[in-house]
Amino acid sequence: MSTLIEKIEQDISPLVNDLECIVVRVAFLGNAKNKVLQIMIEKASGEAATIGDCEKVSKAVSTILDVSDLVGGRYSLEVSSAGVNRPLTKPADFFRFCGKPVVIKTYALKNDRKVFKGNLESASEDGIRLILDAPLSNGDNIVDFIFKEISSAYVDGFKI
Repeated sequence: MSTLIEKIEQDISPLVNDLECIVVRVAFLGNAKNKVLQIMIEKASGEAATIGDCEKVSKAVSTILDVSDLVGGRYSLEVSSAGVNRPLTKPADFFRFCGKPVVIKTYALKNDRKVFKGNLESASEDGIRLILDAPLSNGDNIVDFIFKEISSAYVDGFKI
């Protein structure tokens, strides 16, 4: 399904950009009977999208999706602002939010944890370095991740 998500993002991004917003994330939620296509956006300036922005993007994207029939079948479209706990979905997001508090979740245990909270110290093409809020059991407070290890990540907006 990720290739469908990538195709949808590729098809809608130019239109969303024309509306002075950017696509943060495209995801399918729900189940086969109640499929929801969620599109998270923010203003191109990096500010949170307004309800008006979401409405404009929803109307424009809905037309493209209906004409292309990419999704197929019945679904609901949800366009929302990325919000204070903005997801980090692309390597560029990690570069942009260096120095900010983030939450990183991993697919598998790493240092006896799957959830890590701390400041995003640095990012590279391959991964990130996190300075932890609470040290690991071995006393280390710095953890390096390659992107393949990360199941989800987001800005810890309530700490900014």
